[in-house]
Amino acid sequence: MRIVVLFLAWITPALIAGALGWSGIWGAGSALVDYLIPIPVAGGVLHVPSFAVLSLLVLSSRGRASSSRSFVPWVAFGVAAAAMAAMLDFDRLNGWLFTDYVPSGSPVRFDGNPLLLFVITDAVWAGVFTLGIGQRPPARSWLLLPVVPLAVVAIAGFDYKLGGPVFEIGPRLPGSARGNQLRLIYTSAPYDETMLLKWLEEVALTPPWADPNTEHEAIVFTNSLQLLKWAWRDPDEVRGETAVATICRSEEDRSVVVHPGFYDCFADRETVDEALEGLAARKPTGLGREVDTWYALARFCDDVDVTQGDAHDIKSVGICIGMRRVFPEKLRRIAVNYGEDSPQFRFVRDEGAARGFRVP
Repeated sequence: MRIVVLFLAWITPALIAGALGWSGIWGAGSALVDYLIPIPVAGGVLHVPSFAVLSLLVLSSRGRASSSRSFVPWVAFGVAAAAMAAMLDFDRLNGWLFTDYVPSGSPVRFDGNPLLLFVITDAVWAGVFTLGIGQRPPARSWLLLPVVPLAVVAIAGFDYKLGGPVFEIGPRLPGSARGNQLRLIYTSAPYDETMLLKWLEEVALTPPWADPNTEHEAIVFTNSLQLLKWAWRDPDEVRGETAVATICRSEEDRSVVVHPGFYDCFADRETVDEALEGLAARKPTGLGREVDTWYALARFCDDVDVTQGDAHDIKSVGICIGMRRVFPEKLRRIAVNYGEDSPQFRFVRDEGAARGFRVP
């Protein structure tokens, strides 16, 4: 009987995970096979600790009921109930209980945690085995068993509500132009500039000056978890009264500025693309779009410090370093397109030479 119990205990979590469609611990293959293999590269290795405890209990039991062991079934099922409660998606549940969040579907969902699944199945088999050999706790003690999972849920709820400010990082949303990015953060905290900056430093969200795809960033803190979950449907709602604070970060001067409520971080900032379009429109050369575009970039780079050694991800620096590097090739292309005697070639050559570019 003992060997049968241990065999069933070993395969039970694999069968359950396989039936639920879980993947292996490395994300590949079915958990049905992965959970059966007790080696470090497979999920079964996580089953070994709880299975070892079960094996010790099963192999050391002699089939005699005693007062010292009469509560073993109750403890076993209590552990199983506690582990099952711990598998709840508490972020979803507590968000539904304590904020304005209305989840799509049931607020009660379970996480696919293999370690807790192993604990649950081994604890259930421990309870079944000890009951089968005659170990019986007092009947009234079973009435207290539901208290165990409820206590786990209550502790998680109290920690969520009373354990300090809650922060949840939401989606990235496109800004008003390419290079502008808005990031939404849920918080239960009130406006506190020092606390928000400290949190931002601790989570180490990549700043614009270290992100090649972002020039300006608006980090909006909202007290609406519902908005955080569904902001992608209507980004304009971010501007509403639920905004607690906005942190503006810009790559060109590496500034970090905190504003109460919602603040438009992009209103007084130009992206590189916007600046180039404006320069080309305000002072055309009359020599064609290709020359206008190059000249706008040349004038833009007049004010860019390309000596910043650690600024390779700053778009303005990168694009100006690149323009200097490819200038000889650009000049050759102008010669091919317009001829070396053309005003286009002479203009680009002279403007490049005046800026110290290498002229072939």
